[in-house]
Amino acid sequence: MPRLTPELLADILALCEAGASEIAAALGRALDTSLRVHIHRAGSLDFASLPDGFDGPGLVVVLKVGTEGVLFLLPESCGFLPSWYANPDATGQSKLTTLAQELGMLVIPESLPVEDFRAGRVSNLREAMVRAGLVDGAPSIAVAVSGAKTAQAVALLTWPAAQPDQSLVEAKPSGAKGVPSGSASSRPPLSGEVVSPVSPSGRKPSLRDLPSYSKSLLRVKIPVAVTLARKKHPLGKILELGPGSIIHFDKSCEELLELEAAGYPIALGEAVKVGEKFGLRILRIRLPDERILPVKRRTLAGQ
Repeated sequence: MPRLTPELLADILALCEAGASEIAAALGRALDTSLRVHIHRAGSLDFASLPDGFDGPGLVVVLKVGTEGVLFLLPESCGFLPSWYANPDATGQSKLTTLAQELGMLVIPESLPVEDFRAGRVSNLREAMVRAGLVDGAPSIAVAVSGAKTAQAVALLTWPAAQPDQSLVEAKPSGAKGVPSGSASSRPPLSGEVVSPVSPSGRKPSLRDLPSYSKSLLRVKIPVAVTLARKKHPLGKILELGPGSIIHFDKSCEELLELEAAGYPIALGEAVKVGEKFGLRILRIRLPDERILPVKRRTLAGQ
């Protein structure tokens, strides 16, 4: 099983330094602003000397590798976190999810697959780090983030968080009644989380409620492909193809690309660059085709 060890500090630091401009671009797209990023320092986490703003609210990005996690924390006091990030709508959640996904690709070595990623606001960054199981001496990289009209702020990238999901679970407010700690009513929706009705018992249904035989289907891997364009060609023309041949398609360069899962189109998106890799930003989800069947009238026997 892959592990987030302190020995990864040099590798992750090198990725951060090489991808600083891409990290800035990812943050800027998600937060609707223009930002600059440079690596401030790398070393060990010290709760006694956290950057300014870590005793208050901020954004937490969780990148899970196995059962552990890497946290990226940015204080709200920086001034360039948009107001919507505290209670994002579907579009805002999509932006935060995309940010988490892009950061995972930019700062985590390829040998460590990021199995889950999410982002959200917490009321206290220091407390979120403690809930996640981070301790003094953990590897830490300070990332200086600055905007065009704001002062510079320092974000932290640190690991390993033994309980990364707990970083985004806020404690029940003092005096609150009838609201389970960590429920949908006690915290803003996590990035990428589908908001669904709360059951009469006060608990929101989740994938954990599925029977084991159904949950096993969620681990099945299926091929995912992005289609640039399609065109039918005479077989004779195809046989004439060779190195240097160019096939002209009718599709415009401005049109969206199609995402397929197991051969079925499920979404449309646009091509993006994530570091030195190709990615697809989802812009539209395709609804399943409607199937209309005739309703046959049942007749009684003998009629």
